[in-house]
Amino acid sequence: TPESDKIFRRMQDSLSSSRVLSLNKRQAQYLALQNQINPHFLYNTLESIRSEAIVAGVEDVADMTEALASFFRYTISKVENLVSVEEELQNCMTYFKIQRYRFGDRLQLAIECDEEEKNEIYQCRIPKLTLQPILENSIIHGTECKLGTGHIRIRLEKTADCVLLWISDDGSDMDES
Repeated sequence: TPESDKIFRRMQDSLSSSRVLSLNKRQAQYLALQNQINPHFLYNTLESIRSEAIVAGVEDVADMTEALASFFRYTISKVENLVSVEEELQNCMTYFKIQRYRFGDRLQLAIECDEEEKNEIYQCRIPKLTLQPILENSIIHGTECKLGTGHIRIRLEKTADCVLLWISDDGSDMDES
């Protein structure tokens, strides 16, 4: 009968939908597991490279590999959205260390903060990866093309209501547009 055909089709559609839902759930679980494994694979591989570099007596490669592993650990593994200013600055210094292997002494970084306010400022919480992308832009767009040494400054200041964070460089200026 037409009515039983309709019911049969609805049941078939429903079973197909639940099967698709089950497959999607299984795929999501697989991707979640894969995302947990990939960072461990990355860290283990970087640690193997670092160990080989130490054995070969190539300290610069070992140090750079360790810095890269620390940088990835912070950006990938730390799930908290808010981190302390101190943690964010440490990540900036790790990133800067990696860039120094590329630019050498052509790149200088200064972090300025009133010593009396330092502890309080460093404990403030900010969104993770607030400073490092700006530092990266400052290196790539400000000082990379500059002849001579590029100076980058991170300045931290506490006001009555908030903490002010500045990143500046003495590289080439941006055009107005």
